[in-house]
Amino acid sequence: MKTSYYLHSIGILKLTYSKEKIYKIEKVDRFGKYDEKSLFSDSINQEIKEYLNSKRENFSFYNNIEPKGTKFQMTVWNELKNIPYGDTKTYKEIAKSIGKPKAIRAVASAIGKNPIMIIIPCHRVIGSDGKLHGYAYGLDLKKKLLAIEKAPTKIN
Repeated sequence: MKTSYYLHSIGILKLTYSKEKIYKIEKVDRFGKYDEKSLFSDSINQEIKEYLNSKRENFSFYNNIEPKGTKFQMTVWNELKNIPYGDTKTYKEIAKSIGKPKAIRAVASAIGKNPIMIIIPCHRVIGSDGKLHGYAYGLDLKKKLLAIEKAPTKIN
């Protein structure tokens, strides 16, 4: 496993990868001791930078992501990838779409453990009331990401 760090307008992003596979993209408070940039990590960073500057809606490396989680988490994370850029879905809609309509809290928990921010777009999930609820990196960042996409919400 290698790690690389990149500074963006939203803060420092840490990329954990190996060869051509991405295991984590997370926001961190500081640069780590080991920064192992490569052409692969630089290309991922470039696409994230373009996304954050409203110049990219999709990523070329979806097939390179390999999040680690339970079967249920993987099902939820795969469903999140179906939410189009600029759109939102509710926790309830995600639960229904995976065939577990009563598992709204479990869906929310799985979403909160998403290891690949932005690319697996957990920021596109909102409450049934149209408001923002929960985000591992804070509601301010969720608002920023949805604003980049001009996604519909009732931002409180």
